Amino acid sequence: MKDLSLPVRVSQLDKNKDGCHWKVVVNCDYNEALSRAGFDSFQSYFDLPTGTVVKSIETRSIMRFEISGSVFFLKRHEREKQQTIAQPQSLAIPYCSEGGKEFSNLCAFRRNGLATAIPVAMGESIWPDGTVESFLLTEDFSPFVQLEYIIRNTPSKLAGPENIEKRGDILRAVACYARKMHDKGFNHQDFNATHLLLSDVEGGLPSVALFDLQRVDQNRLQKFRWPIKALAEFNYSSLENDIFSDAERLFLFRIYRKKEQGALSLFERFQWALIRLKTKRIAIHTAKIHARKRISSDQPSSPRDADG
Repeated sequence: MKDLSLPVRVSQLDKNKDGCHWKVVVNCDYNEALSRAGFDSFQSYFDLPTGTVVKSIETRSIMRFEISGSVFFLKRHEREKQQTIAQPQSLAIPYCSEGGKEFSNLCAFRRNGLATAIPVAMGESIWPDGTVESFLLTEDFSPFVQLEYIIRNTPSKLAGPENIEKRGDILRAVACYARKMHDKGFNHQDFNATHLLLSDVEGGLPSVALFDLQRVDQNRLQKFRWPIKALAEFNYSSLENDIFSDAERLFLFRIYRKKEQGALSLFERFQWALIRLKTKRIAIHTAKIHARKRISSDQPSSPRDADG
């Protein structure tokens, strides 16, 4: 199994063509394989002719495809305004797009020993009007699996008194990852079961990794809020199928605070109260969103539709 926390070495290709400036940044471990597959320019990635679309919305799409038996995911971002993105010192590359931002975050996490999906390549094409197209290429994270998938599709693997120890190991691993992430100066703003990847769930303390790093906060002035938001996001996402109890969610917080034994301090009790309050607010907000979507789906899309 590949180590998902190793730093990434990159190479870069720049070119001006037809009034556009594009760049492609590639993980050096994949240079040869990508070159053999014909990826030698921005458009060769962005206009990928083969593969299976797994997600498509107005501003971006995700495509799954294979190269020599390995599975990759290509996330494409349509035209957008350029962004100003703070760069890790080890990557003096002026990224200005959503794809560039996520690639930068993946590399920064890796540089700090935080396991993530494998960043394979990133590209940006800047148009004369100042807009930019971009892509991010990552490799499939198997044998890691989303915690959400386990909770939703195979709850019997975690539910019940016979799996108490297994649930405790998962919560311990998640708490330790969250604490290390925050200590390193990062906060994943969607720290939930969807984006948490686990491996070796049956073999004691599992390995943990994060993916979808588009929304990462590095503002240390917000550091007090990081555990409130992150652990509340996790708490809400772990409610499905009643796998984890409230006592187990408190156990996760204790591990995060390095207080597995003994009484919590006044400050820690205050933090836990805020996390519980935030969890309830997320639940209420999510319920409202789902209700609006249901109402919208029940409404005719136009007067003509209403008339039949």
